[in-house]
Amino acid sequence: MDPSLGAVVDYAPKLSFWQDLEVLKTMWFGKIEGDEHQAVLESFYASQAHLYDGYRHRMLHGRKPMVSNIPFKKGDVWVDMGGGTGSNVEYFRECMDIFSKVVVVDLTPSLVEVAKKRVKENGWEGKVEVIEGDATSALLEGLPDSGTVDVVTFSYSLSMIPDWQAALANALRLLKPGGHLCVCDFTVDPPNQWSMMQYFWKTLFASDHVMLSEEHIKVLESKFIKEKVEIGYGSFPYVPFLRCPYYYFVGRKRN
Repeated sequence: MDPSLGAVVDYAPKLSFWQDLEVLKTMWFGKIEGDEHQAVLESFYASQAHLYDGYRHRMLHGRKPMVSNIPFKKGDVWVDMGGGTGSNVEYFRECMDIFSKVVVVDLTPSLVEVAKKRVKENGWEGKVEVIEGDATSALLEGLPDSGTVDVVTFSYSLSMIPDWQAALANALRLLKPGGHLCVCDFTVDPPNQWSMMQYFWKTLFASDHVMLSEEHIKVLESKFIKEKVEIGYGSFPYVPFLRCPYYYFVGRKRN
């Protein structure tokens, strides 16, 4: 982002040890069920939605570098696909006037409710809209018109969307020519990671319906003009030694 427009701030909410345990209990032992994808997500997140941000910011290491590298301009329209609780907007809380509109889209009712509460408490009504719905749907009510969006982001959501290529197609439809797609997520790193560790992380995340794939970066680079992509390794709260690869990608839609 142009520094003259304002600074990206740190967003690091705190939880107590006991609140962390409540989240871990749900993550490790919670029953995930449902016939539809929305029901599956809701069964996982409903009991921890109010604690989501305080725990996740310590394991979603790609968010801060991604938001810091989004090339926002004054007056931009931003759509955050799979935006969950709307926490990505917090990074821009001191420079919200740069946006003409922000739309947060998520399929999970409990996370959407947290996002709506955040918008109300911060007085962002009229600037930030929260929509409950499917990121793959071009017919989702409330989305901006095709070709009118400056930036679309997927922050740790692409790996949770079964038809993730349809979600990218929807983002491509929304973006203006020259608009930017920015993604951060967990991944596997075949050139630098043992095959056994790739299998371990894929299997572990799949138990929570998070599907890691080295194909994400390849497809992103094929559909958008790559401006920046970086892979790093991040830790998890209360898990010593283990580090999982993550990436962030900044690309531009072809004119």
